[in-house]
Amino acid sequence: MHFSLKPFFVKAALIGLFLYSALSSAASFGYLYIESSEGNSSGGHSAIQFGDEIYHYQHHDSGLIRLLRQDKQEFHFLYRFLQNRRIHLSQIDVTEETFTGLKEYFKLQFLAQDQQLKQLNSLHKDRLLLRHLLYQQNPDDDFLDAGFSAVLQLNGVGLFYAGQELDNQKNDWRTRKVSGVQSQSSNAIEMLRKKIGQAYGQDYLSNRREEITAQIKVLMPGRWPESKTILSTDNFPPAINSFADSYTDYLTGLAAIKVLMEGKPLRTDAFFITRESVSPEEKKVLVRLRDQLALSFLKSVNSGRPDWGYAVLVNMARFIAIDLSLQEGQWVFIDDFAQDSEWVSADQFARHGEQMHVQIKDSLANYIQSRKAVLNPEGSPEANYSKLEMSANRYFELLKGKQNKAIRYIGEKALPTKSISLPDWTAPQLTQQQIKRALSELDDYEGKLLKELTERYRYNLITRNCVTELFRTIDQSLLQQRKAGIDPSKQEELLREESTERLGGAISASYNFIPFVSSQSVQSHYNVTKSELLNSYRSQQLEKLSTRSEGMMSALRESNTFTSTLYDYNPDDAFFVFFTDDNLVLRPIFGAFNTAAGIGQSLFGFLSWPFDAGRNLKSGATGILMSLPELVFFNMRKGSYKYLSYNQFVNDEKSNN
Repeated sequence: MHFSLKPFFVKAALIGLFLYSALSSAASFGYLYIESSEGNSSGGHSAIQFGDEIYHYQHHDSGLIRLLRQDKQEFHFLYRFLQNRRIHLSQIDVTEETFTGLKEYFKLQFLAQDQQLKQLNSLHKDRLLLRHLLYQQNPDDDFLDAGFSAVLQLNGVGLFYAGQELDNQKNDWRTRKVSGVQSQSSNAIEMLRKKIGQAYGQDYLSNRREEITAQIKVLMPGRWPESKTILSTDNFPPAINSFADSYTDYLTGLAAIKVLMEGKPLRTDAFFITRESVSPEEKKVLVRLRDQLALSFLKSVNSGRPDWGYAVLVNMARFIAIDLSLQEGQWVFIDDFAQDSEWVSADQFARHGEQMHVQIKDSLANYIQSRKAVLNPEGSPEANYSKLEMSANRYFELLKGKQNKAIRYIGEKALPTKSISLPDWTAPQLTQQQIKRALSELDDYEGKLLKELTERYRYNLITRNCVTELFRTIDQSLLQQRKAGIDPSKQEELLREESTERLGGAISASYNFIPFVSSQSVQSHYNVTKSELLNSYRSQQLEKLSTRSEGMMSALRESNTFTSTLYDYNPDDAFFVFFTDDNLVLRPIFGAFNTAAGIGQSLFGFLSWPFDAGRNLKSGATGILMSLPELVFFNMRKGSYKYLSYNQFVNDEKSNN
């Protein structure tokens, strides 16, 4: 009998080919189309999702379009919950190589642009400082910059000093009577100062102060490269030592030394006492953590890092807070809210009372969980304590709202940043001629950098927006992944071939500048294997109502802002009457009412202009603009929910998956 192995090998080859195909297409990324709404990206928005990271372009006040990177859950919470916008997700299957190439290229572009704009900001700070130094030598209004004190700040110094308190060098707090917490705070500083003397010698602080003062006097502005182009092929600008950053780092170090030498206590607004008892187990952890902070403090004092002064100030503040917690037997925390934190008035808190009480409940749960985490021997004790500090700030700040007080709603920081404006201390010994020459060189360099950035990132509603730049970045990534060299004259053809091979088709950025159109093009041209509609907050809640068989009555009740139980009027939204996103048939009729409401608010705005700085007039005009498309069956406005719970969003997502 004749036996042939040919069928066996054919089948094995087919199976191998199938497995190879499956493995090579084992990755996917998402293209997101966010529906239009009032506010940012009102005409719709687009983004690209790689796993838990989302990249998207946004127009900023500078006139440039910026690439942003956000966590997946935070992005969806912002758009689907807070802004109440539905998201259309298209899943595109690609090879692992293509997925990695796209993800890494977007990451590189994000980091490069971030570095570019940081350098632009450093140049701005250098200019302010140079003009300030020039004004000190020649008090001419031409050199006076009103924004100087707001931009150039000493981070962390506000934990111990207020305002211009540092300018009075002879002021010694020890001449005042102190007691209680302030005295304990001072004793903790004295303890740390003794440790410095034991480790580095009794004259260490005074010697370090003289050394820094001498370094400030000889500090010179950096020289800027004179090349024709500033941005390299990978978009990263050359590293430049910021004159302003060096100066503020030196001054912050001097302030830290001043705190230690004077035994300056924490300011009363730099910490808060919770009145919650520290358990015996927590006391043991705090004792160990206090010892660790003391060691970190000693290392920071003698560190060569430029921002050592800020690290010392934060270490001292936390050391004092932990020491006070142990002495008082109650939790004491540093206030870590930023000075530009967003505030919520007592009236706003009361208006959104139900949502605010959910926030309080969530923040309490986070606070309790953070206290448990501090007891966990695994992980970093300092990192766990930092999270506890943030959760405590959040919870106890929200509690103030129940006492009919204004609260800080957003602004907690992982590190306390209380800052003050620059004191009139030692300044670099520069002549007017040196300062003017430095300003001239800075202007030339900044002009070139800004010109190159504008050429690359200038926003245009049609030719360079959130959609076009996504596709251009995809295209550039595909060209970079192509192994063979690229003939510029054939680049368009090669790109079309590469995109077809890797993504299933090619999409032109020029013809897909509208978010909705771009989503349709992705569906038609790319290898989309899954499409999903991710509901907005209000849509989710309406679905829950429909499952309870509340029928027509609930639909009528939730159709307008007056009787709705799902929406409380948010002052950030222009006034409107009817929701039209879930009612296509009646949309033009409802849109007519909404347009009339906008006209009415605008008329009222003319009368209230002297009293509200035109706020009602602007809101009414926005309402008209958002309502007119509804007359032709197109919905833009959906209402927003500013104070929804992040935990509620996470739990809803888990229950829906």
